Amino acid sequence: MIKSTPWVILFLLASVPVRTTGAQERRATPHYGSSRGGVLRDAALPDLDAHLANGEPIKLRELCKGKYTVLAAGCLTCPQFHRGYPEIEAASQDYSPRGVQFFYFYKSLRHPELNGYVEAQNTSERLLQLAEARKMLGTQVPWIADTIDNSIRDGLNSANNSMFLISPEGQIVFASEHLDGPSLRQALTKHIGEVSRPTQAADMNLPHIARAKQPANVDSDILVSRPEGLVILATTPKSPSETYYVKMRAEADADLLKTGSGRLFLGFYPDPIHGVHWNNLTEPMKYSLTMPAGVQATPAEASARPGPGDSDTHPRQFWVDIKSDSPGASFELAMHYFGCTDTMCESLTQEYTVHLKPANMGSSTFGFNRGPGGSGRGQGGQRAQGGQRAQGSQRGQRGQASRRGQGSRQRQGNQQGVERGRSDGGDRGVN
Repeated sequence: MIKSTPWVILFLLASVPVRTTGAQERRATPHYGSSRGGVLRDAALPDLDAHLANGEPIKLRELCKGKYTVLAAGCLTCPQFHRGYPEIEAASQDYSPRGVQFFYFYKSLRHPELNGYVEAQNTSERLLQLAEARKMLGTQVPWIADTIDNSIRDGLNSANNSMFLISPEGQIVFASEHLDGPSLRQALTKHIGEVSRPTQAADMNLPHIARAKQPANVDSDILVSRPEGLVILATTPKSPSETYYVKMRAEADADLLKTGSGRLFLGFYPDPIHGVHWNNLTEPMKYSLTMPAGVQATPAEASARPGPGDSDTHPRQFWVDIKSDSPGASFELAMHYFGCTDTMCESLTQEYTVHLKPANMGSSTFGFNRGPGGSGRGQGGQRAQGGQRAQGSQRGQRGQASRRGQGSRQRQGNQQGVERGRSDGGDRGVN
């Protein structure tokens, strides 16, 4: 009995559940495609690329060399950043005179579709969004832009509003996953010194950013109702340097990602950074899918119904049912539409490759894509309830059938409008 006691103790210890701390759970959770959990801290600054606000390419190490530097991640669609950036502005007022550099780095969008903004697909568009953010937020701290392949975000393993303090020697001496004014002040006090009369964020006279409103999530002539848990998919534009006046976003349900068969959401969004709108006097936008062998899409093509009035900026949304024997397929999507601004209206066909795998951009449609348990991380997959899914599928099928019928009638009824537009010059339509 005495000899067997240690084995009994080991068995009992192994049977006791181990409770992990919140910090351990965060470290175990990879962020945005990186194999490391949590932001990079207590390490040398990696060799990362960026762009100044004027588009000039720079090395982040060179920008930070020889000075304490605060970096804070932000974008147009991150409510947490919009609430927290006044703390960065206030700290800059106190510590810039003491030789500390402050920069925001503009990164991929936290919530594409919020206030109409959609993900940039090239450096020029990211710089346009940077300029929009600087104007909207009234920032005095200068901005730099992350590269379109997310050099800073991935290199620092940054979340959507992380912040970092880098020493003159290029060491990351402080990092936080989220904007936290008091923590930043403590780090600045430790490394630079205390400020006798700290500037308060409330004294900065910055614009008030209204609480974001969730986009409409209803079935209508041009929209579809989306369940919780859809996952944003990786997509590749065929010509990324071109201007896609309308941006496509694809999202999948859990079944589609797990088995290769399930529901695919397609959304088409006029890009506000280009001031673009739909022209409802022309042919309605249409998508067409080219699927690999063994993969079926229903419907493989469909036309949208027109929105309200002669022009509008509302999304055009569709459901597609995918059937395949295995997950992970890729397929081609072409969108045919008139890209119209106040000065031009042009018939365009532009293409994407859609990959049935998560984008892992740290993004979620505001109020959607919450993942398991409504966590809001945006890359989870929550199975819709059977009844809800069946009901949604029926609504989606009815909507698609209605779109196809309306699309045929619309092409006939709008032919006169198309001809009027083309008479003004080639493929240019009515504004």
